[in-house]
Amino acid sequence: MMTNFRLYLQGVKVALSSRMAYRGDFFMSMIIMLLVEMGAPLLTILIYHNGASFPGWTMYEALLLQGVFLLAKGIAFPFFFGIVWNTIGRVQEGTFDLLLIKPKSVLFLAIVTAFDSEDLGKLLGGITLFALSLSEIPPPGLWEWLQFAALFFIALTTLFGFALILAGLGIVWIGNFRVYDIFESVVNFGKYPAALFSKSVQTMITLIIPIAILGYIPATALLGKPAAGTWSAVTVSVVFLLFSLWFWHWMLKKYSSAGG
Repeated sequence: MMTNFRLYLQGVKVALSSRMAYRGDFFMSMIIMLLVEMGAPLLTILIYHNGASFPGWTMYEALLLQGVFLLAKGIAFPFFFGIVWNTIGRVQEGTFDLLLIKPKSVLFLAIVTAFDSEDLGKLLGGITLFALSLSEIPPPGLWEWLQFAALFFIALTTLFGFALILAGLGIVWIGNFRVYDIFESVVNFGKYPAALFSKSVQTMITLIIPIAILGYIPATALLGKPAAGTWSAVTVSVVFLLFSLWFWHWMLKKYSSAGG
């Protein structure tokens, strides 16, 4: 375990060193990432300042939800979600084979070599938005924090599941980065309270594709008003993770080396 942890830290160090060779480009990329992710919070502020609102949510509660969502992405994207474009790029270039001949798990190596330092902008934005929103609402109690911590961990594992599925598709769907665009379009539902959507959409993002767990459900637990169907959503998320692990290994067996 410690050996794997040291290898991962070495991968992070190498990735950061290579990006810091062009520091101006690195910091500019981080800022761009941050500005892109702040679009939804800015829209929310505009909605509330113009007299509208999300039913049942104050402005800072809605911003807290989006802060949780962005914080989850801010942890996932730099530290393990890079396996998506790492896998797609390696398969396209014919260098994915190098991971197959090493004496370590292919999945582990795909994560180690995929640290994305530019996405640290998401993490910075998530921490800032989460902290600012939290300072404007009544302080949660210990029980709320414990529930939030457990659900936030489930949110991270769910994002890992999404990464595995997208990376698995990249093994056979060579060079197609559009799978990430599809993911972004679908997962954006997690930035808003589920009550804004129709019953069918609520069912889809809670009990079919686990999207509400990425922001809405952990936020409601922290606010002391847990969402209906929380445990069902957790169960679906666990099943989703198991399915994604199976899917990754199934797609890996279909890999036919350079050139597809």
